[in-house]
Amino acid sequence: MKITWLELLAASLLLLSSCGTPQSPTTNSTMQLHSENAASDEITPATNPDATFKGCWYKQGKNRYQAVDVSVKNPGKYAFNALLYHGTTCNPNDYADQFGFGQLLNFGGSGYIFWFNAFANKTDMSALWYVGADKSQCINYENAPEC
Repeated sequence: MKITWLELLAASLLLLSSCGTPQSPTTNSTMQLHSENAASDEITPATNPDATFKGCWYKQGKNRYQAVDVSVKNPGKYAFNALLYHGTTCNPNDYADQFGFGQLLNFGGSGYIFWFNAFANKTDMSALWYVGADKSQCINYENAPEC
């Protein structure tokens, strides 16, 4: 399955290791990923991440953010993308936000929590998450648990 990545200007990315030790998530005006998980320009197309996606709410202070807890059975370097939609059906006509844009990330044996930060506390949202060739089901945030 070939995944075509949308090219959009606005994006956000924050990364937290779900091992319990948060990495220092940072973003800057050019929206480049700054993390020890940032990858180089190489990817092994023959590998499959066999990713598991669990939609959830990431809580920070008084706010909750649409998130996913993702883990892979086959650690490696994979393209990452996330699309957020208004409404609960992941309708492309209801596009709200995107981040990742195919950025190559190193995924190890532990899980990772990624979240959108533009629509805090808004429950009438849905998202699709991509790691390598794997794609999540449409995640409906009206029913998602806490991470």
